[in-house]
Amino acid sequence: MYPAANVVSMQTGQSAEYQLEARELTIGYPQRTICGPLNLQLSAGNGTGIIGANGSGKSTLIRTILGHLPPVGGEVEFLGLPVDEDSITFRRQVAVQITDGTFFEELTVAEHLELVARGHGLAAWEQKVDEELDFFELTAVAELLPGELSSGQRRKVLLAATLIRPAQLVLLDEPEQRLDLRIRQKLFDRLALLRQSGTTLLVVTHDPQLLRESLDSALLLDEDQGVILGAEAGAQWLER
Repeated sequence: MYPAANVVSMQTGQSAEYQLEARELTIGYPQRTICGPLNLQLSAGNGTGIIGANGSGKSTLIRTILGHLPPVGGEVEFLGLPVDEDSITFRRQVAVQITDGTFFEELTVAEHLELVARGHGLAAWEQKVDEELDFFELTAVAELLPGELSSGQRRKVLLAATLIRPAQLVLLDEPEQRLDLRIRQKLFDRLALLRQSGTTLLVVTHDPQLLRESLDSALLLDEDQGVILGAEAGAQWLER
């Protein structure tokens, strides 16, 4: 049994055709361009994996899309409006796991999930917390503090906190890392179900199985440009 997908209402720009769109986007820093220009359009239920060699700009692209870094050129829109990471609407509709995360060292695993669930106004939040603990096999450590967890357990808490909340767009940076094979498969299946429910996924990955089973396309960052591939072609590039 997978936790039910949470749905959040959308507010869009009048001409919104895509949930997420990057137009002629160039990423990098004032003294150094990393990649671009590239174009990306994601509609509801699309899932794109960002792939490429180390240093090709995968994490930089995610940070630019989120507004953490200004683009060197071009623009990014979410629901037809310029990305504004400080917008309450953007924060309500976009769920992100792009780092190893920051924990409140005085809160238990369960309390971390409760904080997110209640902060996003989930009904029956106690049930949602229990479902995430069960899904990620964290029930036995629910009352432990972050400092008492293994690196794999900490990764699972971050993923649980990302997926427990409602979102129209989910961005993940190598979610497969430090997960055992059983949890990986459960996660891949769940991401595929999220797409079926209309959630848009943008995922940095090195895992060809995730591409094949959970996503429908890949954005390959290669030689300073972005190339859109099908999921199978992207998986084959990772396996080369």
